[in-house]
Amino acid sequence: MPIAPSFDPDWLNREYNNRALVPEHAAMFERWARLSAAARQQGPALVDLRYGHGPNEQLDIFAPQGRRAGELAPVLFFVHGGYWRSLDKADHSFLAPEFTRRGACVVMPNYALCPAVTIPDIVMQMVQALAWTWRHIATTGATRAAFRWWATRPAGTWPPCCCCAAGPRWGPICRPIW
Repeated sequence: MPIAPSFDPDWLNREYNNRALVPEHAAMFERWARLSAAARQQGPALVDLRYGHGPNEQLDIFAPQGRRAGELAPVLFFVHGGYWRSLDKADHSFLAPEFTRRGACVVMPNYALCPAVTIPDIVMQMVQALAWTWRHIATTGATRAAFRWWATRPAGTWPPCCCCAAGPRWGPICRPIW
């Protein structure tokens, strides 16, 4: 196998086809689906809230648990991975309970998938989801003062892309968790 990057289609497929690289992926996805369904049912969760009018422009909000009256929760904005062409926010709901039990509000946006849209389209969808969240998050008992990103790879590249696309006025929300 070549060490240097190659544009040979077979090499690219071997390197970037994670499903082929992880033979047990189907069992992992089934477990994620089962745990995620349970997380959405346990709540408290607001699911499929529209942040835009386009395809898949919805998000889920998992409310913090165990907060005292008047105590505002930090916000964790989680962007799911899937190499821009697969998976869904609902596949990752299982991640929320660990954070909500510790008092965080978890927001999970969805986005349209390639090849139906381009990566720049998805970046702008995330900008839209961030703006919607920024405007509405206080209604959940959370605070914009403690707003953090979390994204899986390659979605982990989105925080800087979104912040650059949105401009300097977005500085307060451009603090990712790496």
